[in-house]
Amino acid sequence: MTGSTGAVESGGGGRAKRDLRSRPFPALATSTPLERLEALRSLRAWAEQEAEDAVEWYLADKRLKRRGSRVIRGLMILLATTGTVIPLAGAATGTDIQSWGYVFLAAAAGCKGFDYFFGLSTAWMRDITAAQSLRGELNEFRLAWSAELLRDTTGEPEQAVIERRMSLIGSLIGKIRGHMESETADWTAEFRAGLQQFQDQAVALPAPRDAGAPAER
Repeated sequence: MTGSTGAVESGGGGRAKRDLRSRPFPALATSTPLERLEALRSLRAWAEQEAEDAVEWYLADKRLKRRGSRVIRGLMILLATTGTVIPLAGAATGTDIQSWGYVFLAAAAGCKGFDYFFGLSTAWMRDITAAQSLRGELNEFRLAWSAELLRDTTGEPEQAVIERRMSLIGSLIGKIRGHMESETADWTAEFRAGLQQFQDQAVALPAPRDAGAPAER
């Protein structure tokens, strides 16, 4: 499942944890011009790392979802093929095994429903899109920051320089959150749609007959 802006923490053996949490905000000292300059550097590094963490989280999540999607789809193809072949084999050999074909076909449909309900196939595609978008935003920020460093600020008020660079940092953080909130909203909408369809199908199923009740003619 998606998370909020944050960092991917490494667990034992180098494996990434599933949580996506914010990194601690850097401690800043702003008493002197040199300290204010160092504070800007710390904030820039913090913002870039937030973006890098989000990209890595989505890439790791994509690998997991893609693997699950491929397993489910492979099993679905295998079950559907088996369910199709069994009646043909039964007809060729004169064996009454046609009913097993329906079992395998039902299992294949169940795999398809599982994939749709949990959104495995669509989730890893969203992860790719989110990771690429975040990477693009990070590269754009780095170019803008480099241009800012190359800018001649001689005679320019220090406060104006600070505000301009803080605007770049704030814009990056805002874009990171915007992309993640958009991806989370897409996931929520898809999950609700799948749940609603599941409920509608459950309501549409015929009620089982009471034991011992006479069959209608």
